[in-house]
Amino acid sequence: MAVCAENTLASFDRATRDGAVAIELDVRLSVDARLVVIHDAAVDRTAVAGRRQGVVAELTWAELQQVELGEGQRIPSLEAALGVVRTEVHVEIKDPAAALQAAELVLREDLQDRVMLTSFDVGALAEVRRRSTRLRLGVICTEPTAAALAAVRQLDAAALAAGSAHLDPELTGRLQSAGVQVCGWPVRTEGELAQALAAGVDLVTADDPAWCRERLAALAGAEV
Repeated sequence: MAVCAENTLASFDRATRDGAVAIELDVRLSVDARLVVIHDAAVDRTAVAGRRQGVVAELTWAELQQVELGEGQRIPSLEAALGVVRTEVHVEIKDPAAALQAAELVLREDLQDRVMLTSFDVGALAEVRRRSTRLRLGVICTEPTAAALAAVRQLDAAALAAGSAHLDPELTGRLQSAGVQVCGWPVRTEGELAQALAAGVDLVTADDPAWCRERLAALAGAEV
C-alpha cells in the first residue's frame, strides 16, 4: 500500500477500512517451508530494521521474523493473513515452490469461496489446478497475449489481471461474457484509473484504496 508498509497485517486492515473490496498479497516459501507474505525475492527493499538483507528462500521463518518492516510490522505468514482478512483475497504466487502448499492451506481451511490463487507463472497455476478443480485461479500478465488468453481457458481461470494499457472494451467484454473477471493494473494516477475504466474492467489494483474510491466517486459525479 502507498499509505502503509506493504504486505503486512496493518496494511490489510487499513485497506479494508479504506474500502477495498479485495486484498491482493504475495506469497513465497521460506527455507523451512513456511508460507510467508512478501513481494520481493529478498527482504532488502522492505526491511527497515533488524535483519536487513537476505533471500527469502534461504531464510528460516525465525530468521524472517528478525526483519522489521515499517511501523514496527513483521513479515506475516499466509495463515495469519488469511485469518485476519475477511474480504476476498487474491494470493499471488511469487515462488512456484509455494503453489501446492498455498493450495492445500486454502482447501484445508475451506477458503476457496473467498480466496483466489493468482500468478504470472502459468506452470504454478497448472500445478494448483491438477490438485483441485474447486480452487479459483487468476492469470496475471502484463499484456493479454494469445498464450495468456489460452492459459485462462485451459486452466478454467476465474480471472485475468492485465496491464490496463493493453486492455480494451472488446477484449474485456469477451472475457466477461465467458465468466472471467477482468482486473486492470496498476492504478496509481487518475489517468491510469480512467484508462482501466474505459476498458470496462471489473476490478483495479490500487496501492491506495481510499484515494481510488474518492476518484471513482468524483468521476461518477462528473458523469451525472
